[in-house]
Amino acid sequence: MGDPMIEGPDLLSLGGSLLIVIGAVILLGWLYSRLRFNSGGPDNLINIVGSRALGPKERLILVEVGGQNLLVGITATHVQTLHKFDEPVAVVPEKKTSGFASRLRNAVNEAAS
Repeated sequence: MGDPMIEGPDLLSLGGSLLIVIGAVILLGWLYSRLRFNSGGPDNLINIVGSRALGPKERLILVEVGGQNLLVGITATHVQTLHKFDEPVAVVPEKKTSGFASRLRNAVNEAAS
Protein backbone atom coordinates (compact mmCIF):
# COMPACT_ATOMS: atom_id res chain seq x y z
CA MET A 1 0.00 0.00 0.00
CA GLY A 2 1.18 3.46 -0.84
CA ASP A 3 1.41 6.43 1.48
CA PRO A 4 -1.50 8.88 1.22
CA MET A 5 -0.32 12.07 -0.45
CA ILE A 6 -1.78 15.51 -0.35
CA GLU A 7 -2.26 16.78 -3.86
CA GLY A 8 -2.10 20.39 -5.08
CA PRO A 9 -5.80 21.37 -4.77
CA ASP A 10 -6.04 19.79 -1.31
CA LEU A 11 -2.89 21.60 -0.18
CA LEU A 12 -4.22 24.95 -1.43
CA SER A 13 -7.53 24.35 0.35
CA LEU A 14 -5.73 23.44 3.57
CA GLY A 15 -3.46 26.50 3.34
CA GLY A 16 -6.39 28.82 2.62
CA SER A 17 -8.35 27.44 5.56
CA LEU A 18 -5.35 27.88 7.84
CA LEU A 19 -4.92 31.51 6.75
CA ILE A 20 -8.61 32.21 7.41
CA VAL A 21 -8.40 30.73 10.91
CA ILE A 22 -5.22 32.65 11.76
CA GLY A 23 -6.77 35.86 10.42
CA ALA A 24 -9.91 35.30 12.49
CA VAL A 25 -7.84 34.75 15.66
CA ILE A 26 -5.84 37.94 15.08
CA LEU A 27 -9.00 39.94 14.30
CA LEU A 28 -10.81 38.68 17.39
CA GLY A 29 -7.78 39.39 19.57
CA TRP A 30 -7.54 42.92 18.22
CA LEU A 31 -11.27 43.50 18.79
CA TYR A 32 -11.02 42.14 22.32
CA SER A 33 -8.11 44.43 23.19
CA ARG A 34 -9.96 47.46 21.78
CA LEU A 35 -13.30 46.78 23.46
CA ARG A 36 -12.11 45.42 26.80
CA PHE A 37 -11.68 48.78 28.57
CA ASN A 38 -14.07 51.04 26.71
CA SER A 39 -13.82 54.47 28.33
CA GLY A 40 -17.38 55.39 27.38
CA GLY A 41 -16.77 59.04 26.59
CA PRO A 42 -15.75 62.33 28.21
CA ASP A 43 -18.68 62.40 30.70
CA ASN A 44 -17.27 59.62 32.87
CA LEU A 45 -16.97 60.45 36.53
CA ILE A 46 -14.50 57.65 37.18
CA ASN A 47 -11.36 57.24 35.07
CA ILE A 48 -8.64 54.61 35.34
CA VAL A 49 -5.39 56.57 35.09
CA GLY A 50 -3.11 53.54 35.30
CA SER A 51 -2.85 50.00 36.55
CA ARG A 52 -0.18 47.46 37.43
CA ALA A 53 -0.55 43.71 37.88
CA LEU A 54 1.17 42.45 41.01
CA GLY A 55 0.27 38.80 40.52
CA PRO A 56 -2.30 36.64 38.77
CA LYS A 57 -5.17 38.04 40.87
CA GLU A 58 -3.66 41.14 42.48
CA ARG A 59 -3.61 44.58 40.92
CA LEU A 60 -2.93 48.22 41.80
CA ILE A 61 -5.13 50.77 40.05
CA LEU A 62 -4.79 54.55 40.04
CA VAL A 63 -8.30 55.97 39.74
CA GLU A 64 -9.40 59.57 39.20
CA VAL A 65 -12.75 60.40 40.82
CA GLY A 66 -14.02 63.98 40.85
CA GLY A 67 -10.54 65.44 40.31
CA GLN A 68 -8.98 63.41 43.12
CA ASN A 69 -6.64 60.48 42.54
CA LEU A 70 -6.96 57.28 44.57
CA LEU A 71 -4.64 54.30 44.68
CA VAL A 72 -6.76 51.15 44.96
CA GLY A 73 -5.56 47.63 45.69
CA ILE A 74 -7.59 44.79 44.22
CA THR A 75 -7.35 41.09 45.01
CA ALA A 76 -9.62 38.18 44.11
CA THR A 77 -11.77 38.81 47.18
CA HIS A 78 -11.08 42.37 48.34
CA VAL A 79 -10.92 45.97 47.12
CA GLN A 80 -9.24 48.58 49.33
CA THR A 81 -8.27 52.24 48.99
CA LEU A 82 -4.55 52.39 49.76
CA HIS A 83 -3.87 56.11 49.37
CA LYS A 84 -5.67 59.38 48.57
CA PHE A 85 -3.49 61.88 46.73
CA ASP A 86 -3.87 65.57 47.61
CA GLU A 87 -2.88 66.65 44.10
CA PRO A 88 -3.36 64.83 40.77
CA VAL A 89 -0.56 62.45 39.92
CA ALA A 90 1.46 63.37 36.83
CA VAL A 91 1.27 60.42 34.46
CA VAL A 92 3.94 59.82 31.83
CA PRO A 93 2.35 58.17 28.78
CA GLU A 94 3.78 54.74 28.03
CA LYS A 95 4.61 53.40 24.63
CA LYS A 96 1.53 51.31 23.85
CA THR A 97 2.54 47.78 22.92
CA SER A 98 -0.12 45.83 24.76
CA GLY A 99 -2.21 44.89 21.73
CA PHE A 100 -2.70 41.29 20.71
CA ALA A 101 -0.94 41.77 17.38
CA SER A 102 2.22 43.17 19.01
CA ARG A 103 2.24 40.37 21.60
CA LEU A 104 1.90 37.78 18.84
CA ARG A 105 4.66 39.46 16.83
CA ASN A 106 6.97 39.49 19.90
CA ALA A 107 6.25 35.81 20.61
CA VAL A 108 7.01 34.85 17.00
CA ASN A 109 10.24 36.89 17.04
CA GLU A 110 11.33 35.24 20.31
CA ALA A 111 10.55 31.78 18.96
CA ALA A 112 12.56 32.48 15.81
CA SER A 113 15.59 33.58 17.86
